[in-house]
Amino acid sequence: MNVGNNMMNDTFPCMLTPWLIALVLHSNRFHGDLRCHNSWPSLKILDISSNHFSGSLEPVNFSSSTAMALPSDGNWGYGPAYEFGVTLIIKGQMLEFHRIQLDFSTIDFSSNSFYRMIPNAIGDLTSLRQLNFSHNALNGSIPKSFGRLSNLESLDLSVNQLAGPIPEELGGLTFLSNLNLSYNKLVGVIPKGQQIQTFSADSFEGNSGLCGFPLDISCSNTCGPPPAGYDENGEEKREIEWEYVCAAVGYVVGVGSIVWLLLFCRRFREKYFGKIEEFVEDMSIAIDMRRRRARRAAARN
Repeated sequence: MNVGNNMMNDTFPCMLTPWLIALVLHSNRFHGDLRCHNSWPSLKILDISSNHFSGSLEPVNFSSSTAMALPSDGNWGYGPAYEFGVTLIIKGQMLEFHRIQLDFSTIDFSSNSFYRMIPNAIGDLTSLRQLNFSHNALNGSIPKSFGRLSNLESLDLSVNQLAGPIPEELGGLTFLSNLNLSYNKLVGVIPKGQQIQTFSADSFEGNSGLCGFPLDISCSNTCGPPPAGYDENGEEKREIEWEYVCAAVGYVVGVGSIVWLLLFCRRFREKYFGKIEEFVEDMSIAIDMRRRRARRAAARN
């Protein structure tokens, strides 16, 4: 099903057949979250990029996409294939496919408004060739399970809020030819590997806490303390605003003390309500005097 590049304004089509192989919704006005009770075990291509989808990715049952978890023989482009055409954005370029290999899978959720963490279950989709979550609001860390995506050729997680170190497991992805982790909150040393060391500094720019090749920022002491603003796990620290905490505690203690005295101290309660009665009486007298003065002034005029 390919309805890309239209003006469709709707929610995710959860009613589609479970035997769907390819679903392309990119460049429309689809919105809402992806809470579907159905699953698509035969799905190989899922492209919902450039829409208005939002919410967390946790409700998405990636584990149900068993067709994406099939082992690959490493001979992409040969052997049996699906005979249908589809246009996809692969490694930043729009390509038109006239046939899809049985071991080819791709997920593209880019340019939406998804947030929270990336599910670890994506690491089970071992036949993935491309994974694109760029231009969202995803946070948390990059799952170590990505190291199991041995057939992955393109990974784009740029322009999110991902924090923590880059997993060492990414250094073992030997088929990876396109990597973009730019403009996140990643910290620590860029892992070493036969493939990851071949990428340019552009793949890691916009992460002020990263160091090591290919960046020009050296890691003087990789065993030292974490960068300022991050904990030992690479997660961003959230400092406690103690002035607000103290103000809140003082307010609670003050109100609680007054309530306790009103409930359990008779003398305080009598004085408290006596003062209130005096205040109300004084206010009534003052208002009455103002009214009398106003009447006298009106009578003179």
